[in-house]
Amino acid sequence: MEYTKIEGKSIGYYGVILLFGILIAVGLFEFVKGMSIGQEDYGTSNIVPWGLPITAVVFFIGASAGALMLSSLTYVFGKEEYKPVSRISIYVAILLIIGALSTIEGELGRPERFINLMVFGATNLTSMFAVNAFLYSGYILLSVVYLWTTFREDLIRVTKILGASAAALAIFVHAGTGAIFGFIVAKELWFSPLLPVLFIIAALTSGVGLLILILTVTFRFTGHKMDEKLVVGLGKYLTAFLLIQLFFVFIENMVRTYGGLGGGEMTKFLFSGPYSFVFWVIQILFGTLVPIGILFARKTVLTVQIASLLAVIGVFAERFSLVIPGQSVPPVQVAGRAAMGFYGEPAIYSISGAEVAIILGVIGALGILYLVGLKVIKLLPSR
Repeated sequence: MEYTKIEGKSIGYYGVILLFGILIAVGLFEFVKGMSIGQEDYGTSNIVPWGLPITAVVFFIGASAGALMLSSLTYVFGKEEYKPVSRISIYVAILLIIGALSTIEGELGRPERFINLMVFGATNLTSMFAVNAFLYSGYILLSVVYLWTTFREDLIRVTKILGASAAALAIFVHAGTGAIFGFIVAKELWFSPLLPVLFIIAALTSGVGLLILILTVTFRFTGHKMDEKLVVGLGKYLTAFLLIQLFFVFIENMVRTYGGLGGGEMTKFLFSGPYSFVFWVIQILFGTLVPIGILFARKTVLTVQIASLLAVIGVFAERFSLVIPGQSVPPVQVAGRAAMGFYGEPAIYSISGAEVAIILGVIGALGILYLVGLKVIKLLPSR
């Protein structure tokens, strides 16, 4: 199959570049402000130190892993019908993992301290943070080499080996991210042996859903024809991943309800507390059940796009429902619960404009890198 670049000379192309540039400026403003006067504009606190940016980090990592695993359909399993979108899948995966690490940098407030994880983490591999630092670095390097080999017809066997290795590493990368939360015994909503597995399934859901949106929009506005069968085929994978994800969410919450450390109190907090709207309405209803219903009813390019958008929003809500409520209640202690907030009441987190700006800045940077990549790298199939 022949691939091509886009010309990138139209008014629309530069208009989108300008839009992404504005997002970068907004993000940089809040980043510099945070470095100079601190993060007092953030909605976080000493009780809930991880806010919306960390939710975005987990989402980006998962979507990256899902996108990379999708590329293995062609280069590992030989499904040639997905070859037109395989290069873009790898490229998007690389951008998303870079976006995740960039969001961490923007959220830290003291980005120079990020290097401490690499310097001191090498001697503390009992820390999942340290382990994941090496996983992320190896993941980026392997993905770049994997993408490069797809341009070499004489390296088909190497591409297959690297594709299988990259897909396996993607599984470990997001399972490792899930382990950051799942191995914390003191947090009832986080502590779960099922969480790494749920992270992998959610990664596939968000990766496929996001790719469907990116690919259909890209093909539409670059004048390339996208086979409807390809989109419908991806929609079938999305349906399966949504069903599996729903099953694991159900099982995980049943385990917490009947066998949790706190007697199911955390599950009750999630189901009926201040964040229950995010869980029931955004994650379960509109982010899972509605797209499943749409995909079962009829699969066309439009319906798959709508279902993909809802599924992506649903996975982001799932990440939010894990990260934020999990910090908001007193941790489990040997002798009961420690007092947090006023009189031990759960802390309430409010999303701030500064945190949204940081995420928008990263999205703007990824958008520009994606558009530049389309212009300088042969990622799209020839018309």
